[in-house]
Amino acid sequence: MTSYRVLLIEDDPLEATLAKRTILQIDKNIDVVLLHDGAHFLEFYNQNHPVQGVSLAIMDLHMPRIDAFGVLKALQDSGQRAPFPIVMFSASEDQEEIDKAYQLGASAFVNKPTAPKAYRAAMEHIINFWLTTNRR
Repeated sequence: MTSYRVLLIEDDPLEATLAKRTILQIDKNIDVVLLHDGAHFLEFYNQNHPVQGVSLAIMDLHMPRIDAFGVLKALQDSGQRAPFPIVMFSASEDQEEIDKAYQLGASAFVNKPTAPKAYRAAMEHIINFWLTTNRR
């Protein structure tokens, strides 16, 4: 059985709980590491560089301290590319924000639905594609 570690970067405690619970319902063997914002992600990334054992990062777009754009820009400015996909999971439908995320190196941008079934389906697509279908 393959074991995966997923970084979940989400500042809202309710959203973080929902996302983590949904991921574990999809696959209880996934190790979900919760990071509360972009600054926390960069601290984790820099303290564990080179980061190994992480299969995927799922990141909210708008967060305090450092948002997802700040994270992607910091990685880009350092000349580093994360050794794992970084998927934006956001309620934003602003095309400029979506384009900016891709320009800064996001692997994917997935709309965060509000309806429970749609939310689970979106998270399931992220997990299934990046952890089982996609080959790096």
